[in-house]
Amino acid sequence: MNSHAVSPLHGRVALGGIGVAVAISIDLHLRLSGQVSPIWQTLSEYVYGKLGTSSAAPLFSVMCLALSLGSVALLAGIAKAHRPGTTAVCVLLGVWSAGLLVCGLVPVDPDGQARSLAGQVHNVAALTAFIALPTAAFVLTKKNRERCPWEPRRTTIRRLATASLAAVGVVLGGFVFTLTLGLFERLLFTVDVALLLTMVRPLVAVSRR
Repeated sequence: MNSHAVSPLHGRVALGGIGVAVAISIDLHLRLSGQVSPIWQTLSEYVYGKLGTSSAAPLFSVMCLALSLGSVALLAGIAKAHRPGTTAVCVLLGVWSAGLLVCGLVPVDPDGQARSLAGQVHNVAALTAFIALPTAAFVLTKKNRERCPWEPRRTTIRRLATASLAAVGVVLGGFVFTLTLGLFERLLFTVDVALLLTMVRPLVAVSRR
């Protein structure tokens, strides 16, 4: 495959979106450390935090939107590469991006309150997204006869995808057993950000040649 078919612009936009999301995540953790436990409460519960007299919900929504847009840029870069399995990868990344958007727009149920339809939609969207991303990574790095920009990072991508799925399993177990759900979800978020950055890197590398 001709690596020049990959657009560096998509890589830069993807990095920008991911960077904004990470910066907002750090900001929420620092400013809401006394309101939301990073050990026991999930990232989604930052929507119920207060930044002075204002709700933290809009900032959390921007974080999800930025990560979603960055992922869409990655999707577009992969689509332009026209490698085998591109359609499946793009569909899965589309599911991941859509799931992030839903999570940013539909709030999770407050801790300790009865489950609502909106809360269930949020949970299903999050679970679907967290499964779709590592699955997309596995499909992207499936071996074939054509060399592509992702081949040199195949092992790293697949290891991160495996770690992501394992973290999803632990988070799901946290709903059944008494586990530090918030801590493991943050671990999952960190692994997924690392996975996205590793998938984006070949797009940016092309621009440096």
